[in-house]
Amino acid sequence: MGFKKLKSSRSFKKSKKLSKTKSSPASLACTTTDRVSCISLGSGRFTADGVLEVTQSSRDLLHNSCDRTCDESPTSSDGHEDDGFVVSKQLSPVKEVVLSLMPSMFIRTADLPTMKESASSFMRMSSSDMDESDWVDHFHKPSSTPPLPSIDNDPKESWVALDDGNGNKAPLAQTAMKALVTTGLDASLDQTMWVANGPTAKLLKSGAWDDTVFVSYDEQQPIPVPYEKGAKGEMDVLVWSGTFSHKYYGCDLPAIRCEAIVNMSPKDLADLLVDSNRVKEYNKMSIGRDDILVLQDDEKCVTKVVVGRSKPPMLGKILQLKTLLHMEELPGGSQNGFVVVSRAVSHADDDEATADPKVIHSEMLMGLNIIRAVDGEPDRCVLINVNHLMSPMIPMFMAKKLGLSSAVNFINDIRSLCKD
Repeated sequence: MGFKKLKSSRSFKKSKKLSKTKSSPASLACTTTDRVSCISLGSGRFTADGVLEVTQSSRDLLHNSCDRTCDESPTSSDGHEDDGFVVSKQLSPVKEVVLSLMPSMFIRTADLPTMKESASSFMRMSSSDMDESDWVDHFHKPSSTPPLPSIDNDPKESWVALDDGNGNKAPLAQTAMKALVTTGLDASLDQTMWVANGPTAKLLKSGAWDDTVFVSYDEQQPIPVPYEKGAKGEMDVLVWSGTFSHKYYGCDLPAIRCEAIVNMSPKDLADLLVDSNRVKEYNKMSIGRDDILVLQDDEKCVTKVVVGRSKPPMLGKILQLKTLLHMEELPGGSQNGFVVVSRAVSHADDDEATADPKVIHSEMLMGLNIIRAVDGEPDRCVLINVNHLMSPMIPMFMAKKLGLSSAVNFINDIRSLCKD
């Protein structure tokens, strides 16, 4: 078998001239359909013309990699170029190679404390027959190497692929989801991180919310609320601001936390938040949200990449966010509630698209909606929202003020759907 052309969202061009580019090194992988298995061919990079240049690894790993050989050689003796895929002639001794499809979506994970060790443990268990030196950056292990040409190199960053290039989860995608959820839940309970605004400080001082706010998820049971349906206090919205303690991307931007009672069942609210067709029901500025990649969708878990667009008043431009959206049950199961977490996605398609001056791209650094069941009241829940957003349209001095008002508006817009 000869080389199989890589299938991805990228469009390749034929080119014999290799120009300099800041594309990152990338390893090629040999995979099987039922488990992840990789054999390193070497290293390579994308040129500015979209051509993949590959140089053979110095270690001779490939001669015994396949049970049978093939008469075809991946390249001719003079170096072969096929449909824009350029391969070094040093690879010609390789008899049979099957190239994996290329991931196209990536997320940052440097700020997720459990990610690195969890990723290593997962790969050691799932690919015990694969040498760690053959793990591919982003696909089998987090890497600081920028996965796309447009991304600036940051040695402190850590990138992970979400997809395998064929519409399925990459090997570390599920580990990344778990790390993202864990980090979000921990941040929502970290009282040292949050400072209540004036009205919230007064409400907390009364003691009415003591058994509701900052209650550990390890309790694995529904929580009480201080007010019955129809009581004046049930319309309270508690709001905090704070900053993440890590020193990674976006750490200087304020984060917002809010908590409130919503008269909707936890499952109904979770379904509402993950359904892209219903975004306009609670976001009046939205002009639509589309699912561009669905990795999992069942009663207990939803994982997908979405593109949301909104048109804030007086801005005159469209605000766009491309994010990973993941929903799962809280510890203890659905009887305790759900968590919906989101994070900005870097997509290969965006690298190739022509910039639209009418569109502003923002990044969700950490989006979190924790939906906690209420003890004895299945048609009510407590919604905890954490929002950490980077947007070029928002000056730093206005970020906190706008974040606080947006958090309250979000809660009240959700509540408006509960009215009879």
